[in-house]
Amino acid sequence: MGAGDYKNDLFLIFRGTTEANNKADWLTDARIGICLSKTGLPVHIGFNHTFNSMLPDIRQFITQAKAGGYVHCVGHSLGGAVASLAADWVSKNTPHIAKLYTFGAPRVGTEEFVKSTTSSINDVHMRRVYHRTDPVPMVALYPFMQAPYSSTGHHYLDSNEPLSTGAAHSMIKYTRSVKGKTWDQLSAMPEQPYTIEVAIEQWLKSKSPVDSSSATFWRWVDAALIYVIKKISMGAVLALQGSIIGAVTLADKLAYLLAKGIELADHISDWVELLMRKIMQALHMKAAASKKELTRDLIRSVLIRLTDKANSDARNAIRHIR
Repeated sequence: MGAGDYKNDLFLIFRGTTEANNKADWLTDARIGICLSKTGLPVHIGFNHTFNSMLPDIRQFITQAKAGGYVHCVGHSLGGAVASLAADWVSKNTPHIAKLYTFGAPRVGTEEFVKSTTSSINDVHMRRVYHRTDPVPMVALYPFMQAPYSSTGHHYLDSNEPLSTGAAHSMIKYTRSVKGKTWDQLSAMPEQPYTIEVAIEQWLKSKSPVDSSSATFWRWVDAALIYVIKKISMGAVLALQGSIIGAVTLADKLAYLLAKGIELADHISDWVELLMRKIMQALHMKAAASKKELTRDLIRSVLIRLTDKANSDARNAIRHIR
């Protein structure tokens, strides 16, 4: 329960990943697949499992509190992912208005989830805070996305710590970055135009070297992957985001779609080739000499290595959480 100006409000505060409980949270973070949430939306299976285990206590707490104000859902790291699911559930299953605040949270659901939860909670009640070089908000990779769906509510914080150290994920670092600042002040540092198609095309065509140790690379490659999949087929995007798939078959499905793109007209296959070359260069892999070499098996192997690298950086950050 809150106090003062918040005396009628409820607060649901979720911790981040720890090494307690026989590292159960590590198992949750590793279970990257899609299932339906309690509100019927496609979400990360591991985060959903964690939220479901807490739901009976959450429901009891809200019912017994008998408060008439907002329900503030707050979390850092894994806690931010669970807070996102909690806010979505509260907004659709209780008379309360939910407010969501996440810090360094990973991606929770697909575009369908992001759109739905943004609509039910309202983007003016959603605050997503993340450091530029924090690797955790960069996972899981597409088709997972970050809420809110609109640009409102995303608070980008500059950070200089190397991506590989995971230091930017520290709760202490987040506390220092936001202390004494308003929400408007937290958005002072602009992002690059990752959602602008012309900018994505320029990045794909660019001869500038890329490396997976760069935080910028991960934002560009995620935007480029979405762009190329949409080039292949909007139907493929909807099928990918809406299907109930396991952790192993996600890479298979993406590889299948991209391999199909290679077989299409040059104005589509060229984009697939450019994307794969960028990823292979960033991972220090020998680039395919031609489109013919970009087989489904090779594409799948590249995507798995890309996912493993992203998850490795995120796990390293979580390992040093404090």
